[in-house]
Amino acid sequence: MIIRKIAITALLLLSMNIALAQDNLFYYQATGTWDFGPKIGFTTSLINSKGQEGIQQGVRLGLVGGVFTRYQVADQWGLQIDLSYSSRGNKSTDEAYKNDYLDISFTPVYNVKYRMFEKDMTFDVFAGIGASFLAQAKFEMGELELNNKDFISNTAFNIIVGGSLPFGPFLLTATTRFGVKNLLAEPSPGSKWHSISTEWTAAYRF
Repeated sequence: MIIRKIAITALLLLSMNIALAQDNLFYYQATGTWDFGPKIGFTTSLINSKGQEGIQQGVRLGLVGGVFTRYQVADQWGLQIDLSYSSRGNKSTDEAYKNDYLDISFTPVYNVKYRMFEKDMTFDVFAGIGASFLAQAKFEMGELELNNKDFISNTAFNIIVGGSLPFGPFLLTATTRFGVKNLLAEPSPGSKWHSISTEWTAAYRF
């Protein structure tokens, strides 16, 4: 809990410092080149459950970290690949599901260029697909903590949408993942669990 709060606070402070340090919102990547770099941030997630009574929806805060690379296909189009480790799940008043994943995603990126206050500015929008591989799963209720990995499917597939705001080589990104596969390893008839999460990250592009 303390590490998560420190990470979220550090990300917010970093975002404020980046915003104050940059003169404009512009970053140009030449066609036919690669960008890459690290990213770090936090996630907000919940499990949308149907057909199973007693499961309360609640937002869980978690951490995310990883690397990315982007190939600039054309002047305003690129393809980005992300590899990250993230903590997601569900947290209600009485219980919590803590699912950690290794995520890989492929997203075409469109770079919007415009001018404001006589300055060149840009932002990115993207949509794509991703796969998540379960690293660990825990169920908590009060002081009780159980290994929940046999209960959750080992793989998940996601539709991904989001946007990024550059501050020079820094990149602030919000990425939402919509799970398209039932999270339950052996679901009962009519019981469907789907994950919805948003990652808030800061990255540096080399």
